[in-house]
Amino acid sequence: MRKLVITLALVSLLAGIGAAVALARTKSVGMGDNYFFVGTVKIKKGSSVRWHWSGTENLHNVVAKKGVRFHSKTGHSGSFTYTFNKRGTFTIICTKHPSVMRMKVKVS
Repeated sequence: MRKLVITLALVSLLAGIGAAVALARTKSVGMGDNYFFVGTVKIKKGSSVRWHWSGTENLHNVVAKKGVRFHSKTGHSGSFTYTFNKRGTFTIICTKHPSVMRMKVKVS
């Protein structure tokens, strides 16, 4: 009986860990020359967004305009990941092309 109780407790613990991992996910956003591939990304609190540079002509970065604070490197290639631990809608821009490179991250 004791082994059964311990086994059930371990199964419950592992199921809870699996559920927590399933909630925290990473969404990918591509960046080309002077545009983000999507206009809005919807994620859950505790999830991440990863931006990938794919343009070759211009330098780009990823900057949160307000609500959260982050600023990626500026470059032609690479990636940048940020985990959103606050609910809300956040405007993300490239400071090199702020009028055309804008997107939103909606965190629920």
